[in-house]
Amino acid sequence: MARVKDPRDITLHDLITSWYGPPVRAAIPLPDTCDWLPAPLKHWHTLASRWDARLTRMTSMVPPEKIQVADDGKAVFMVDATGDWRWSFDPADPGTVHDAELYEPWQRNPEPFTQFLIHTATRELVHSVPHRLWTSAAPDAAVAEILSPLEEIGFGAWQWPTPGHRIFTGDDTLVQVVAADGGWQVEVAAREPTALTRLESIATITWHRPTR
Repeated sequence: MARVKDPRDITLHDLITSWYGPPVRAAIPLPDTCDWLPAPLKHWHTLASRWDARLTRMTSMVPPEKIQVADDGKAVFMVDATGDWRWSFDPADPGTVHDAELYEPWQRNPEPFTQFLIHTATRELVHSVPHRLWTSAAPDAAVAEILSPLEEIGFGAWQWPTPGHRIFTGDDTLVQVVAADGGWQVEVAAREPTALTRLESIATITWHRPTR
């Protein structure tokens, strides 16, 4: 049976520190006008203020003082990089996240707010750290080799950006996989470049290095 890591065992502080190093400053408190926001979201913003590192690339957090409740009763707090996908909460049920593609009806996200933010932070790391690899057509046997020493994080299923993505973790790497035409799309993030050596030696994969 595959090993699965409970996301409740992960804290945002420990996750960010393990990849970006210790905080560089004290937290910047949010203004009183943000008191109505859900506690996990306030925690995200105050925690993120302690680092200079850019913690999101594929998504963007709405500045907390600019979050507003729309006519549909939802308050958008995050959007994807293209603005085509949105995430919101209902002030009457602040522990629940809703998401939807632009102009589509809201759907309840399967993860509670705190876990959702940890999922977000983990997925963003795959696209943000300096040492990364990706491939769009890894064969089954190669993916099994990549994942063999890793542990899956038991996140809930998201519809964005592609349904079915899964995230695995090891001592020095994060790996995201999703089924694609002709194989598997695999994205790898590593704390140090040497952690990528094992993967680059897999002969059946042509790896690419992101340009940013």
